[in-house]
Amino acid sequence: MLKRNIILYSLTAVCMTGCGKKFLQKDPQGLIIQENFYKTNQDLESAINAAYDPLGWETDRKGAVYANAFFFGDVVSDDAIKGGGSQSDQGNWDAIENFIGNPSLQEFLLPWQRFYTGIYRSNLVIESAPTSEADAATKNRVTGEAKFLRAYYHFELIKHYGAVPLVTKVLKSDEYTLARSPKTEVYAQIEADLNEAANLLPEKGGITLGKATKGAALALLARAQMYQTLENPAKWDDVFKNAVQVIDSKVYDLEPDFKDACTIATENGKESVFEVQHAVNMAGQGGDNGGTWTRGNEGTLQNTMTRGRANSGWGFNCPSLNLLDSMSNDARKGATILVNGDAINGEIFTINKNEYPFTGTQTRKYIESATSTVINVSDGPSNLRIIRFAYVLLMAAEAANELGKDTSVTNKYLDRVRLRANSKLPKNTIAEKTALRNAIWHERRMELAMEGHRFFDIVRQGRAAEVMKLVPEGKNFRKGVNEVFPIPQTEIDVSRGKLTQNPGY
Repeated sequence: MLKRNIILYSLTAVCMTGCGKKFLQKDPQGLIIQENFYKTNQDLESAINAAYDPLGWETDRKGAVYANAFFFGDVVSDDAIKGGGSQSDQGNWDAIENFIGNPSLQEFLLPWQRFYTGIYRSNLVIESAPTSEADAATKNRVTGEAKFLRAYYHFELIKHYGAVPLVTKVLKSDEYTLARSPKTEVYAQIEADLNEAANLLPEKGGITLGKATKGAALALLARAQMYQTLENPAKWDDVFKNAVQVIDSKVYDLEPDFKDACTIATENGKESVFEVQHAVNMAGQGGDNGGTWTRGNEGTLQNTMTRGRANSGWGFNCPSLNLLDSMSNDARKGATILVNGDAINGEIFTINKNEYPFTGTQTRKYIESATSTVINVSDGPSNLRIIRFAYVLLMAAEAANELGKDTSVTNKYLDRVRLRANSKLPKNTIAEKTALRNAIWHERRMELAMEGHRFFDIVRQGRAAEVMKLVPEGKNFRKGVNEVFPIPQTEIDVSRGKLTQNPGY
């Protein structure tokens, strides 16, 4: 019901905020226009659900260009290779994973458009809620949700592109050409938004399931602060404080079995801190693929895209041989990586040597029953986990080590993740700071593999060039350049020179 409401409510606000000039020039005849919107509780619900909507955008809405999170976080890293039917199947991603993509590629434009659309819709809510006729509780809650979303979208922009324009209001027509804001300024606003969101939002259980909560705001705040520690190590103290606050709330816990961490059965469960909602067969409409801007995008392509081609999938995001080697003795391997002959719900998975490319593996996470994923390829059912409780525990462990706390503090959080994966392991005995840091980084890779985090993780750790040189796809990686993606050339062009390109592009 949550997923259905988010989609239905958003349609009203999308029509109101996204319709073209011709519509606006007509005399309204019972239609919703901005002047008579944002009045009631229901108006604000529709508006905030429209602000959530871009979280699920994966394509150009024509099914021609794909910009799923796994392409940026996994394929570009040492964890995965593009896959697909051939080198030319989504050939631009072949160029991007080999670090020879140029700023004119639409794959770089789509996230930019997606995140700034989300910021625009969030700003509409933040500006409109105070003057609406809605009750105070609704005003406060939707404002908290909007500030969480505005922070999330700005954070994703920094992860992808580095310094970007900071937008904290609904822009007028003469304000569209913005220069890049310093990263420190954008991060300061992200932190301010998330602190305010944490104060305004209830804990999980006190709000519609799947929406932003106090715990989600604090966890995202800790993540945003962790991404600043390479330049500002003092941020580790904030990372620790906010991650531990989430842990000590007792609202979240690990699923008993690691294999259940990313399944449909445990969506919005106790390990979920925040996840993108996807629904199936909503009003008979599909998702992104083959759709238009007005058809909705309730489903995900990820289920079908990451299935092997011999099992009615498209075979993208194949685990790399490097990841396979790293996981060779890890108990999470079978729940992360598929090999030929593996069975899921009675379905045998075949990895054919004639497929491109043959690594002998496919991704296991987000693979569900064939009947739920291949009826409509663009309408997959799986929610995308943005923050799992395991991620929060690992942030706390890493922060504790960096702050020089007693190893018992670090181990308290680290071993919850390690021993969930394999209860037969001995407790961690590594104590030396550098060795323990490397152990935590390894644990992050094992725990979070194929969830879209790896590339951004090695960048924020300051070792992307070192790591990528170990895999064939990283031979063109340029230190000081490829840690971020290029600013979309079309955005530079329309900015009339105010928006500048990242170095090296």
